[in-house]
Amino acid sequence: KAVVSTQSTGESGSLVTRNLGPIVKEEDFVVSSEYLITVVVVVPKMSYKEWEGSYWKLADFVVPGSSKKIVEDGEQALYTVTMFRKTLDAFKNNARERKFVVRDFTYSKEKIEQSKKEVTNLQKAKVKAYVPLIRWLKGNFSEAFVNWVHVKALRLFTESVLRYGLPATFMTAVLEPNKKSEKKLREKLYSMYGNLDKSAV
Repeated sequence: KAVVSTQSTGESGSLVTRNLGPIVKEEDFVVSSEYLITVVVVVPKMSYKEWEGSYWKLADFVVPGSSKKIVEDGEQALYTVTMFRKTLDAFKNNARERKFVVRDFTYSKEKIEQSKKEVTNLQKAKVKAYVPLIRWLKGNFSEAFVNWVHVKALRLFTESVLRYGLPATFMTAVLEPNKKSEKKLREKLYSMYGNLDKSAV
């Protein structure tokens, strides 16, 4: 379940951390080029105009007119831009200074398909394990709860003896007040037994 939850978060989180596989398409990228590379950049909403008016100036050999908005989530947008590989490091540094986040992402159709299959298999495994898990919980929860209450009772008895000494001339009781009367009950118990423990509140 934890793995499935992680995958789900990756599908719906911020564009800075979201899994880009389901978002981008092959036609958004220059692939199989020795000299050119397409990078993915996350741009804050307040900086859209700045990006669109200056992205090709962030480094030498950035292709003008190559930027394309892929998706927008209300706070940020995902853009692609194409440049020569040799200028990538300079572009990243200058983009960082402008608060543009260059994602470490390389388009691979094979990896995206593999990721989709893994998510599907995890979802199937989760559904398959759900019924046996519920059955196991129903059979074991009550026993675990009873054992937990016994441990609590032993702890209460032991701490009472350590605090008030022997012989154990006290009675153990469980009180379950409603929320409105909880404070009133505490005050009443303190007025009755506060003299036994000056640190009690």
